[in-house]
Amino acid sequence: MSIDTFYRFRSIENLLGEREELEKQSIFFAPPHLLNDPVEGFKDIYWQGDRILWTNLFNHYLLCLMKWCVEFLIIGDEFDLDLDKHFDACVTVDDLHENFQAEFSIVSENFIRSEHIQNLIDGIYIYRESIGENELELYFRMVHSFALYCIYERLEEISAVSDNVFKKIDFSYLKKINDTYFQDLKDFEAKYGEGKVQEFQHKNILFFAKDDVALAFVSRMSKFRRKIFTTEFASLYVQQLERLMFPDWFTACFMSDCTNSSVWGHYGKNHTGVCMVFSAEVDSNKYSYLSLNSDIKGWNKNGVVKGKSPFKFFQIEYEKKYEPINFFKTIGQLPKPLVYRNWYSWNRVLSPLAESYNVDWGGEQYWDNFYKSVTKKTNDWKYENEYRLLICDMNGSYSQESTTLQYDFKSLKGIIFGIKTSDEDKWKIIELIEKKVSQYSHYEFCFYQAYYCRDDGNIKHYEISSLKFERPENT
Repeated sequence: MSIDTFYRFRSIENLLGEREELEKQSIFFAPPHLLNDPVEGFKDIYWQGDRILWTNLFNHYLLCLMKWCVEFLIIGDEFDLDLDKHFDACVTVDDLHENFQAEFSIVSENFIRSEHIQNLIDGIYIYRESIGENELELYFRMVHSFALYCIYERLEEISAVSDNVFKKIDFSYLKKINDTYFQDLKDFEAKYGEGKVQEFQHKNILFFAKDDVALAFVSRMSKFRRKIFTTEFASLYVQQLERLMFPDWFTACFMSDCTNSSVWGHYGKNHTGVCMVFSAEVDSNKYSYLSLNSDIKGWNKNGVVKGKSPFKFFQIEYEKKYEPINFFKTIGQLPKPLVYRNWYSWNRVLSPLAESYNVDWGGEQYWDNFYKSVTKKTNDWKYENEYRLLICDMNGSYSQESTTLQYDFKSLKGIIFGIKTSDEDKWKIIELIEKKVSQYSHYEFCFYQAYYCRDDGNIKHYEISSLKFERPENT
């Protein structure tokens, strides 16, 4: 079997500090929010559906909002949950507190059947062929306070709260959401293009954020509670909708080259860190794999399989644009019966688009969309020559802060010291490696020193022959 080589840059703090990555032979898998690209894992999601799908989307927004309102009602002043971490986009009515599940149907009917929401849904369906995240967020911000009004109106009726503070809000602005509004928007787009429409909508989003109708009510509350009662909730909701489509994921980043000075400067902490050299097995299809010790959930009757598992190296593609994905056709994190019941039907009427819904965890198109989205970066990052290992967190069982897997020490071919790696750090690493070489009989391990090559301006390295390990004669 042939062997491929990949490089992983690490700081001394990661290798020898609190994480002890070198001692533990561990590879840290980071969630997207810890990566250096703010659009890491970006998916060009759009929404295109019929009245039934749009009705269910606004109903789902209402459900998520009511769930947090009920949590706040029950917990009271001690309410301090971080919505960014605990927001569950896969929520159904069954996830509401049992005392409020029956009440939601009343709240939902008052909300969905209102003239404001009906006009909005009809306008989107008739005049907007498809919409993006900014436009969707704008519509949710428009109706957020009205949704709160409907929720608290019912809570007041059942004496769960003493006063519906949202009934003091003037909702006359919602009357502007009519055929004329959407026709004008359509004409505006035809004349000036989609980019100008997005700019116009973004300005409106900022308007709702600045002039929040519920701001006075929550001015003294914690930032977590503010996220419920202000239109900031709409932004959070749109961000979290992706969790209905694909599983959470974690990645460990490698590179196919280690000669770029910028890479050494950033990932090698200004050349004071090191570059780890890994050997990867290559299969008959020319895919490279690294074996890692892991606990894989849900693969046998006991729920856990322990031992080595091959992790494929995915090559990053560098492109200017991302392929668009229709949200309604990619709801893959719910069982199909729940998707049909909660998204593709309303009042027992099935959407004609249900026939085109064919999302399956084992489906080739579904996973193709997922992997394309997590293995693409813009051309600005092309100099990295990145490859990555991936974990798909199907069951939500991995930690956002401490997901690490262990590699076989023999898969680590060597370590390249940076140009500015201190002698003290070098000797700490050498002493640690010396013990492991003896423990695992990995006498082929090599140390290298990086240097600046004046001929081509790259960072190259040479083997430090004086640090070769000799195999004992009796082995």
